[in-house]
Amino acid sequence: MDYIEKIFKLKENNTNIKTELTAGLTTFFTMSYLFVLSPKILEFAGLNFEITLCVTCILVFVGSLFMGLFANKPYAVAPFLGETAFLAYVIAPQYSIKGCFTAILICGILLFLMTIFRLRTYIISQIPESIKLAFCTGLGLFFIFIALKDMGIVRFTTNQTPLEIGDLTSLPVLLGILSFILLLKLVNKGLKSAVLITVVITTISAVLIGAAHLPDKIFSLPQNINPSLFQIDFSLLCKKSFIPILFVIFLIVNIDTSGALISLNLKSEKENNKDDLQKPMIVDSLMVILAPIIGTTTPGAYIDSMTGISAGGRTGLTAITVGVLFISGIFLAPVISIIPPCAYAPVLLYVGILMTTVISKIDFNDITEYGPVIFIICTMIFTYNIGAGIIAGFAVYPFIKLVCGQKNKTNITLWILSVLSLLYYIIY
Repeated sequence: MDYIEKIFKLKENNTNIKTELTAGLTTFFTMSYLFVLSPKILEFAGLNFEITLCVTCILVFVGSLFMGLFANKPYAVAPFLGETAFLAYVIAPQYSIKGCFTAILICGILLFLMTIFRLRTYIISQIPESIKLAFCTGLGLFFIFIALKDMGIVRFTTNQTPLEIGDLTSLPVLLGILSFILLLKLVNKGLKSAVLITVVITTISAVLIGAAHLPDKIFSLPQNINPSLFQIDFSLLCKKSFIPILFVIFLIVNIDTSGALISLNLKSEKENNKDDLQKPMIVDSLMVILAPIIGTTTPGAYIDSMTGISAGGRTGLTAITVGVLFISGIFLAPVISIIPPCAYAPVLLYVGILMTTVISKIDFNDITEYGPVIFIICTMIFTYNIGAGIIAGFAVYPFIKLVCGQKNKTNITLWILSVLSLLYYIIY
């Protein structure tokens, strides 16, 4: 016990082993959809589902373990689904999956060098507080939208109206709504394990009504991941057409990884401590290097860690718990993969609501502050692209300040980011 206390400083962080383990379980169940979604998306790019599942579990284990021991943060590390989809559906068809992994590896090396020389922390310190709050709020609303879609409350259409109300008489939809109500009830009662309890109860209920099915087997053996290793092709750097793709991926990787850490730190109320971000940034940059080497896409501090933080997670013991559970998931994949959308989507809805509360910190008396914020949030949601929304904010913010006579509230970093962001849109 003393050894654990010495490593994670539990008393200093006002927590204990039970709370940290519960928080880790909570985060694990919230992000357990990665067992299915991440490999399924990469399957579209030609990768084997079972092998990619093993690779994903290994990456989450190594990254979360490193985040817990080195940075002592409750942030699980995992591949970002948005970037996974972008690479699988947009980049891979043009340059093959080797092109994706090559670009990610190069971006990871650049990201690591920027972190070591503290360029990332410097850049973050130059980003206005309102922009950071916009990132967090936008991500929250994006989560709410995804949750409503996965719950079946809204659905896409092929008509002129892009969205419509779902079938609210469907049993899975009703179960998802009841699950969300149950979650809020348990949270209101102060139960730190509210998310975990809700996911378990909802999954059992889903099995009973036929919305989920018991697995054919409980255990499965891990696949040989050798075929996915070192799918790198540096010869692509000789192609002029590959450079714009590399630039776009670098912008997205840098902004998404940093944006996730900013959002998680906002939740932890430590956003003003620059050194607080340095170690987590070293971890995520090293994982961005590792990911393409073993055969998966860009990882970072996973935003679903919000649920674990909300459940009381304060130290790296939470992240390590997630990592251990994920590596165990290689053997328990048949059981874990049965968790249906009506069980995890209400949790995403809850997390999204929590994240949007930071918008109250924005100065709504200054339109040059709240104007760009609303613009960023709406772009993130209505383009269905988090990276595009964030980059849009960098593109317009200094120009708004300039034309409104507040040039003194900009800085050279913002102008550089603005130019790079405009270039991104021209290329993209």
